[in-house]
Amino acid sequence: MSRSRRAGTNAIQLFLILAGFVLLAYYLTVSLTSRDFLWFVRRFQDEAARIVVYQSGQAAEYLPGQPGYDELASAVKTSLAEGFARLTSTGFSAQTLQDAYAQQVTLEVFFAQPIEIHTWFPTGRTTQVLFPVTGPHAEPPIVLLGDKGKYRAGAPVLNSNEPILEALEALGVDWQLPAD
Repeated sequence: MSRSRRAGTNAIQLFLILAGFVLLAYYLTVSLTSRDFLWFVRRFQDEAARIVVYQSGQAAEYLPGQPGYDELASAVKTSLAEGFARLTSTGFSAQTLQDAYAQQVTLEVFFAQPIEIHTWFPTGRTTQVLFPVTGPHAEPPIVLLGDKGKYRAGAPVLNSNEPILEALEALGVDWQLPAD
């Protein structure tokens, strides 16, 4: 074997080892910071214990087995399974949360156990999620993650909330903003 061919093979091996090391370092860094070794898996399977739709101060509760529950639960699963585009610094004050309940269309979902959301950022203990559908926090489509009646700042932006919008529309919830 000639020296130049061996040198070329060594360069390729070095490149492959370096690339493998960089990928492993990236994977481990994200896995450790998110506390989730499957952060790259896009799926969401947890079942909602209760779903509440707020529309202009009126609350409609949907429980398993009731009409509308399956459509909403499926839409929530699909939207969360489609993943997240990015994180924001958005958080709701007590007044903003009250406005979301009283003046806007908001979807709130409660889970009996902490849910598992596979993502590249830590989600903490999450037993409830809130989707602002109308109002100042509807675009981009964020979801607030919370536990025990409180929501954390740093709401992620959904890749898509279209399944939720379609389910609400199918249930007769008017979430569309009036044309200017």
